[in-house]
Amino acid sequence: MLLLAGLGDRPPGREIAGPRVMEMGAGTGFNAGLLCALLGDRQVTTVELDPVLAAGAEANLKAAGYAPRVVVGDAADGWPSGGPYDAVLATFSVDHVPPVWITQALHGGRIVTPWTSQWCRYGTLALTVGRQGRAEGRFHSFASFMQMARPRTAGAGPAPGPPAPAIGESAPERSSTTLSPWAVAGGDLDAEFHIGLAVPGASFAWDTSGAHAHTRLEAADTTTGSWATVDYDGRTSDAFTVAQAGPRRLWDEITAAYQGWEQLGRPDIDRYGLSSAGRATTVWVDSPATLVAAR
Repeated sequence: MLLLAGLGDRPPGREIAGPRVMEMGAGTGFNAGLLCALLGDRQVTTVELDPVLAAGAEANLKAAGYAPRVVVGDAADGWPSGGPYDAVLATFSVDHVPPVWITQALHGGRIVTPWTSQWCRYGTLALTVGRQGRAEGRFHSFASFMQMARPRTAGAGPAPGPPAPAIGESAPERSSTTLSPWAVAGGDLDAEFHIGLAVPGASFAWDTSGAHAHTRLEAADTTTGSWATVDYDGRTSDAFTVAQAGPRRLWDEITAAYQGWEQLGRPDIDRYGLSSAGRATTVWVDSPATLVAAR
């Protein structure tokens, strides 16, 4: 298992019946029940943001004969009083690793979480925790889950869904491209995974209504208001009309990211890794020497 491949280094003299696991996102309690069956109730802590879901999970677990610690809280804060943990498991996808997941894990412990970006929700990240708040590991194929929810203030209304590309009103810069929009957003998950890392904050949607073009790819960064469209006219397949506006030239960034992916040999997701130290994160291909993104 990615989660329990190796155990953390426990402090001398600490008596533990087995590895301790912190699960992020109790949901129905199903995964926590599996962990209890594997490790024992006292070794499992599950953190759930929604108090209604947490109560339901606790009831389901009790009905199944399990009694782990069920905590109502923000997964980004972890749960330090139950640790340190040999493993941290998320049941939702993240676009960064909360630093407390690393600091609340033992040296040598494991962190396993599905991964997402605005461009592509794909992959599983498995990290091994080092010393002084550092962790490093690799991405693996498959897994696609909802993104981590965050607390909302009272009266804020329903939780927003993923940001939809919104075409702004600023005058666009027009050009043409030979890069097919399907190459970057047509279902090649390895290419889309790379673009999600290299062009942070960019999302896309397809418009096939025919209102603007036969087929249009819309890309946007809602944080900066930047946007780009790439139009296919239904006839010519080797040239596409581009419009882009805002502080970022998104199509230029996407094109550069795709070309960078090709120059790396079109790597699949299993060749990528991530190193984290505090709030500094780097993503690389094959080794940390081949940097893809840093934040």
